[in-house]
Amino acid sequence: MRVGFIAAAAIFVLVPCLGMAEPGPLREACKNDVKSLCGSVQPGEGRIRNCMREHRTQLSNACKLAIADRMLERGANKADNSSAPANLQGSDGARISR
Repeated sequence: MRVGFIAAAAIFVLVPCLGMAEPGPLREACKNDVKSLCGSVQPGEGRIRNCMREHRTQLSNACKLAIADRMLERGANKADNSSAPANLQGSDGARISR
């Protein structure tokens, strides 16, 4: 259930990138879904993304898991790359600048 929710949410974030995604687990896991569910859709202007959204309940488990994994990776990377405020306050109340 949780994976399904994460995958559905991730579709809105990741599906636009599928067409340009570098070869890897996400593209490999979802390529058959894109072909079978949206093969007649002309790429561009978000049409593939919209098609995948419309068929999100029909995505294979492998595609859903790959989307969830990518979403978790991006979340972890985002947390790692977030910067602390430029001016911090030390325990003695003094300002610390980076």
